[in-house]
Amino acid sequence: MKNLLNAVRIIGDPVLRQKARPVVFPDDVPEITGLVRFMEKVLESHDGLGLAAPQVGRSVRLFIATPDRLEELNGHVVFINPEIEPYGEMEKREEGCLSIPGIYETLSRPSMVKIKALDLRGNTFFLDVGDLGARLIQHENDHLDGILYVDRLSPIKRKLLKGKLKKLRGGESLD
Repeated sequence: MKNLLNAVRIIGDPVLRQKARPVVFPDDVPEITGLVRFMEKVLESHDGLGLAAPQVGRSVRLFIATPDRLEELNGHVVFINPEIEPYGEMEKREEGCLSIPGIYETLSRPSMVKIKALDLRGNTFFLDVGDLGARLIQHENDHLDGILYVDRLSPIKRKLLKGKLKKLRGGESLD
């Protein structure tokens, strides 16, 4: 099996910029069951809070979270074909990403999110989440739309990060 620490795709990988396709039930179930197990191992090896399928090279609308560190997720680990509605006061908080290692920036996001998603059995569930769970859901959902958190930074912050991001991209231009 691939080294789990090297399994995460890094900024510059084209899969991170694709809009992920919806998971189809029941056709995709065998594939995504294995994918979720793999993603859980990768997330654990990185000691992260969440991981989206595109981050491990699979362009499907699925992300996972570590519920033991995010009580507001009510035990939910797998979020398939999520639909989110962020709301509430804008909240500034530091964010990082396994696909952008070593770079952490303060970013404003809505403090709450309503989410409708499917579990591994195809059952629909709804959550109304605040705090860190709301930020995680918005961050991981962005991955499913080909958006990285650095895309949401001000032009000035992005300009200041340009050199570091270019290095992570393997020298690829940001323009």
